Amino acid sequence: MPRIALNHLLVAAALTTLSGAAMSAPQVGIMLGSDSGINVKFDDIKIGVGLDDVSLTADKLFNFANTQHFYYGFGGKLDNLSGDKDTKLAVRAVFGAHTAVEQFRFFIEAQPSVYLIDNVSVELEAIAGVRYQF
Repeated sequence: MPRIALNHLLVAAALTTLSGAAMSAPQVGIMLGSDSGINVKFDDIKIGVGLDDVSLTADKLFNFANTQHFYYGFGGKLDNLSGDKDTKLAVRAVFGAHTAVEQFRFFIEAQPSVYLIDNVSVELEAIAGVRYQF
């Protein structure tokens, strides 16, 4: 699938998901790790823009029952969007923990990812970061 079509497909899916969700106060912050960049969360939808290889991620998150600090989710990732390498598409799971200190949300995540284009591979990725809740 051409790179432009993949980019449009992921952006359209993210916007469709966001438009159907009831929005609360957004959280905006930074993430460091496999993808270092900007991380935004609206309710149970998380979007990341990695600045290293220019990547875009979108995940739907769910809380584990009877716990307020642990969550899991499913989503996708477009990687290597900078144009100097082949674009990669991955489906992934997300397992994370977070805590709040006033309006700051600290989080850490493990993200097993299955890359589907060119080289089919499985990678364990991880990020940590902080977001500010408006």
